[in-house]
Amino acid sequence: MAKVPRNKGSYAPRGSGSSWQIKFPLGWSEEKKKYDEYREDVASEHEAIVLIKEINDFVYHGGKVSDVPIWRAKARGLSIDEEPTLSEFAAEFMELRRKQKKVQERTLESDGDCWNRLKPYFGDKKISKLTPRDIELAYAAMSGNGKDNLNGRAYSGTTIQKSHAFLRMMLNKAVDYELISSNPCRKVDSPKRDTEERRSLSVEQAQALFSFITRHELEPKAIGVLVALCCGLRLSEMLALKWNDYRNGSISVTKALNREKQTFKPTKNEDTRSVPCPDQLIEVLDSWKTLQQEHYKRLGLRWSSSVPIVNSRSAKHTLQRSYTKWYERKRLIYPIPSDFDFHELRHTYVTIMTRDCGTDAKTTRDMSGHKTDEAFHTYTHTNEAAKRKAANKLGALLAPSYENRKCRNCVSWTVSPTDETIGACWINPAQGLRITGMGETCRAGLFTSLAS
Repeated sequence: MAKVPRNKGSYAPRGSGSSWQIKFPLGWSEEKKKYDEYREDVASEHEAIVLIKEINDFVYHGGKVSDVPIWRAKARGLSIDEEPTLSEFAAEFMELRRKQKKVQERTLESDGDCWNRLKPYFGDKKISKLTPRDIELAYAAMSGNGKDNLNGRAYSGTTIQKSHAFLRMMLNKAVDYELISSNPCRKVDSPKRDTEERRSLSVEQAQALFSFITRHELEPKAIGVLVALCCGLRLSEMLALKWNDYRNGSISVTKALNREKQTFKPTKNEDTRSVPCPDQLIEVLDSWKTLQQEHYKRLGLRWSSSVPIVNSRSAKHTLQRSYTKWYERKRLIYPIPSDFDFHELRHTYVTIMTRDCGTDAKTTRDMSGHKTDEAFHTYTHTNEAAKRKAANKLGALLAPSYENRKCRNCVSWTVSPTDETIGACWINPAQGLRITGMGETCRAGLFTSLAS
């Protein structure tokens, strides 16, 4: 690390040298019980040298060393006053995290979620007035369904713990800025994580779900349920899929869809993976692709391989929030528990793969994209044939007697005019047939099942 002659502070390149970080000593911190320092990232070595000189000039002309963080925050336009509310400081803290670019976009989204859960309880309170009692009362309210729960819903222990971690980190920064003398979170016990394991469907339940969708509800968002069930994708990964990500019976997972925006981001662990699809899912996806192409043609839209597999009514990617709402409605009619959330489809995939298909842990982790030990990941590689074998074992379990159910007359799936009208072949839309089970006959193009 380079030293600036006759000045306090130092600087060094970060990573590949695309940015530089300065460090300036702040002296002993009684709160942290260690020697503290101020850090800031800049774009170039020249800017680092200039910034260290400015900090030294600030101190030389009477500024307190302990005031350096506040002085720099104001210089960057964060307008931290002497007594901000928690909401004001939270906004400034999160904006600083965004500008520093030290954390992933996913983490920044999580910051916002954490604060939104805490904000109703003490967002308007002055930061120096927040007490350990306020925090503990908020956590107690967040865990229940009573009138004191200002968010209108109960949160799990794991969720509350995440919010606590964010609050503690934010208030540590307030201590650094000397807005408060101590962090009230230090006197609050961290909420306990839930010990209950995430649920998964049984093989029989997964079979029923696969059969229900392929027989009755082959439409965009239902396809997403099948992809999650058969390939173990996260919701954001599934919604980011385009048809050019599906080739030769495998899905290439390279990106995730931003929760709120029509933008893409890296996957959770910033890795890419190829997930082979069971033959049963391949047949469904191929039929869905043809169906979607025909639908685009009828609407006068150009179809290409960049079209999302799970598309909205506007033919764009479906946003997470709209998909989640759709799933909450549909799970009431699916043959699964009514409170079964979408991510538990991914857990079902992992569970059935390891427990019922006998797939080894390394292959399952590679296919599901779970983070592995670095050394293990480096020196062991999953055989692609093993992945394909595992996928087909899963398919055989989910659809043991599967046949692609097509209309005998139109020989392909066709688009229902609305999400709510299911199972009908719309060559003859005036008929509006709704399929209620097996044994329906094909009349003038109306949908039927070929299974018998």
